[in-house]
Amino acid sequence: MAAGCQDSETSLLEKTSNSPPVANAGDNIVQDADIPVQLNGAGSYDPDGDAILFHWGFDTAPVGSVFGTDTWTMVNNNTVEPTTSFMPDAPGTYVVSLWVEDVKGNASSADYVIVTVNDGTAPIADAGPELSGAVGDLMTLDGTRSHDPHSRPLTYQWSFASIPNGSTLTAVDTPTGDVTTFTPDLGGVYVAALVVNNGVVSSSPDTAIVRVVSDVPGEPVPLPGDDISDAADCTMVPLDGSGSFDPNGEPLSYQWSVVSTPPQSQATDASIAEPTAAVTTFFPDVGGDYLLGLTVSDGNTWSDVETLTVAVAERSYNTPPAIEAGANKSIDAGEAECAESGYTYRCDECLDQTVALGDDAAANDADGDPLTIQWEVLSGDAEIADPTSLTTTVRLTEAEPTEPGACEDYVYEFQLTVTDCVGETVTDIVTYTSTCCGVEEASGTTSTTGSG
Repeated sequence: MAAGCQDSETSLLEKTSNSPPVANAGDNIVQDADIPVQLNGAGSYDPDGDAILFHWGFDTAPVGSVFGTDTWTMVNNNTVEPTTSFMPDAPGTYVVSLWVEDVKGNASSADYVIVTVNDGTAPIADAGPELSGAVGDLMTLDGTRSHDPHSRPLTYQWSFASIPNGSTLTAVDTPTGDVTTFTPDLGGVYVAALVVNNGVVSSSPDTAIVRVVSDVPGEPVPLPGDDISDAADCTMVPLDGSGSFDPNGEPLSYQWSVVSTPPQSQATDASIAEPTAAVTTFFPDVGGDYLLGLTVSDGNTWSDVETLTVAVAERSYNTPPAIEAGANKSIDAGEAECAESGYTYRCDECLDQTVALGDDAAANDADGDPLTIQWEVLSGDAEIADPTSLTTTVRLTEAEPTEPGACEDYVYEFQLTVTDCVGETVTDIVTYTSTCCGVEEASGTTSTTGSG
């Protein structure tokens, strides 16, 4: 065989014996959107030991992502480096493909890694300070203090959360600017809201209140404050309506109310310490959502009711009440006449005795809870005047002797039950002993003893 033919056959054999490389895109990934996604194709290989190139791409991307099938978002792509990364631009699921190619141009099949990206840390919107001015003034809203915890660039979106009745404004002058302006057309309160986005997730809205005065009479505006989400039951919740505003500068009167409560709650308007004060407190008695209302008057017109939600969790701590039902007492019930009746005596009852109950009792709660009081008779014939008052009176009845010259003790037991706001109950017992003595029936009366 000619040498040229041998060389050609050897070259053909080498070419046909080259095996394609194998791609391995690595394990699936779950992470937050705050950091770059690290991809590692180091598990890829070439059976012939050839060097390989790594080609990464996006097979699918979540809604909102601009990645699509582009590869420019990858670092170190289409190189011999097995690792690369990308910064997610939307939460959701990314399917990333990897195929590898050896130096002879043989390519692998694609392998895939599924990357699940959670929202991560949201940016913080700051709509700036409260503002005040007059109708026709140019009001400047400043959102430049908004920030992202990971220093990602922000986009801005301004809107009106509320405007005075009758205003024709629909938007600020530059809704997507970090700083924007608007010109109020009516007196009253304007609430501007700002939401920022870091390219992945949006912030919660922040608001700026703008109070605008006017010579034209207008309704007062109640501002009960932001919704409250961190309250606990059986604990005072502060309420502040002092930001309420009258566009004509008139002094305001206030009226707070309880609009709705959780099903088990007994809260009423009386649960608000000072319903006519600008700043007051509210006492929720159970966990759940409460809706409170505030209306204000300028002396001529009452505003519509503005509400706020108070989300109340169950209190995580409690100290049971400390109580004392008082000292045991001895009562002198006096005397009752006894007359012979056959071989025994028939005696009258001593007079009923009305005495103090709870005059030396005590009930205290270390948590400052309001306490529910309940007295009850455990033994003996007695009537408690007001069982729900710590200090009350009790009438002791039906004490009678058995014969002249003998004194009988009648025992009455009373239980004091005290319950705090969270429902923890404590009891204590006090004993009263009433002594009733028998005497001979007064002279002039005759007792018959039966004779044969």
